[in-house]
Amino acid sequence: MKKGLSLFLTSFMLVFYFGVVVFILFSVVHIDTLANFVYGMIFESLGFLLLVYFILGGFIRHIKTGFFVPLILVTIAYVIILNVINITLIALLNDVLFVLLNIVLLFIYCLISIPMFIMGKK
Repeated sequence: MKKGLSLFLTSFMLVFYFGVVVFILFSVVHIDTLANFVYGMIFESLGFLLLVYFILGGFIRHIKTGFFVPLILVTIAYVIILNVINITLIALLNDVLFVLLNIVLLFIYCLISIPMFIMGKK
């Protein structure tokens, strides 16, 4: 019962977060009129999928708690920085620089999170 309620509330919060971000991107920033629209949506979707995978995956997969908590914190930090880049810098940067910045951020995230994920599965 407790696990089902936790899963429901966590899923609700993720959907609520996704709705807020989409509202900000489309209604406030008007991302659909910008040149970096496709790239911004690709990286934003990737960040959301990583967040869903690691947060909801904690209910299904067994990762040691000592590795799971820092992995969640790193993922949340990545998503926050990604949102800052996608909301503030998407209109200011050209496509190449915008994609490069997102790829460098994703590389740093992978550099930190992949070893934690591998060690947590052992």
